[in-house]
Amino acid sequence: MRKRSGVLFFFIILTLSYAQRPTTGRLWGYVNCTGLVSGRFAFVVMPGFRYEFSRKVENNGAARKAYFYELLTGPVYIIKNDPWIFKFPVWYYYMGFPVVLQDDYYFSHNMEFLPTVEFHSSDFTLISRTIFHNTIYASIYEQEKDRKGYGLVVREMIKVSYRLSNNVNLLIAEEPFFGVIEDSEASIHPLGYWQNGFRMNRLYAGCNIRISNHLSLLPQYIFETNYDTDGHLDAVNHYLFLTVAYTLKFFE
Repeated sequence: MRKRSGVLFFFIILTLSYAQRPTTGRLWGYVNCTGLVSGRFAFVVMPGFRYEFSRKVENNGAARKAYFYELLTGPVYIIKNDPWIFKFPVWYYYMGFPVVLQDDYYFSHNMEFLPTVEFHSSDFTLISRTIFHNTIYASIYEQEKDRKGYGLVVREMIKVSYRLSNNVNLLIAEEPFFGVIEDSEASIHPLGYWQNGFRMNRLYAGCNIRISNHLSLLPQYIFETNYDTDGHLDAVNHYLFLTVAYTLKFFE
């Protein structure tokens, strides 16, 4: 009885803790276009957007609506050694931040290195992806000397995929975000250079549906928690996330 009471008390405290933070409902979409140039090289172009349709806070703040545009593009080097696959993407990442409620717009230029390791069995796939997110320019700052700088965020995703059928894979994943290098001059800002330490975590659940040899759909739900500069829970975000993936092969 005490054990059940303790578990119930834990979930009540957890629920109250989340209820005191801004909680949002958001849509997130990608169109992933991949060209397979050879067995070792690919090139990716992936535009995306995010839209906030719901925001619950103590003062009933308004939803941000369209609040984020993004574009990732660059080459991928691939090594296959069954049952392992190693991928080494190097991408340019444009991040755009429309502030609809203030009729303003900010952006940043970033470079990303995404080494990925995949282990494949008959039904399961285990994936480890590390993103080294390098910010080199952020327009949120007033002075040009602050806009041009350097900050590094590291993201580590662990994903498990299970083959439900020939055309459907189930997947779950977790991805924490860590600020690693702060810019030496610019102030800390979420639209610019991040503070060191644990800043965010994402939990993913969804599936990969193969429509044809070229086209796949990846609908997912994401539970995201954000943390302030003191490491305290700052916001809870719920995403409906859809990636439309198209792959084109340029070799035999």
